Amino acid sequence: MKPTCDHPACPCCGESMSYRDSRKRIRRKEGGCVEHLLVRRLWCPKCRRLHVELPDCLVPHKHYDAEVISGVIEGVVTPDDLDSEDRPCAMTMRRWIRWFHENRSNIEGLLRHAFQRATRSFPIPKDGSLLGFFREHTSSWLEAILRFIYNSGEALPAGSY
Repeated sequence: MKPTCDHPACPCCGESMSYRDSRKRIRRKEGGCVEHLLVRRLWCPKCRRLHVELPDCLVPHKHYDAEVISGVIEGVVTPDDLDSEDRPCAMTMRRWIRWFHENRSNIEGLLRHAFQRATRSFPIPKDGSLLGFFREHTSSWLEAILRFIYNSGEALPAGSY
């Protein structure tokens, strides 16, 4: 079966996946507002893996909105903001920042690897940072890099962020 919108391609092997079921996923926004989203789970018959189809607003293994996490990393969302007095808490913000700084080179390497696989013949300049490019040119940079990394079959360590 050829991959379609209803049956997307497996990020690991490229085989068409089939719908298995859906499950609820929590999405927390700045200030603690909570939404429940329904996300699809897809099964790959070739590599026998289960994949969760996350919308761009969510980060794998996290409940907080990707916009909140990137805002914390960029220094836009701080514990002093009235919008985020208690949610996320200062400790959570520090964990996200620490995770990002500890994984910068890992993120850069995964981006380069995914980009190289996707373009095959386009050389990536060794002195240029793909992470820096995304951060500089894309307002939703965290969503973009995570989508690029995870859709290429790669993953980042969940850590304690």
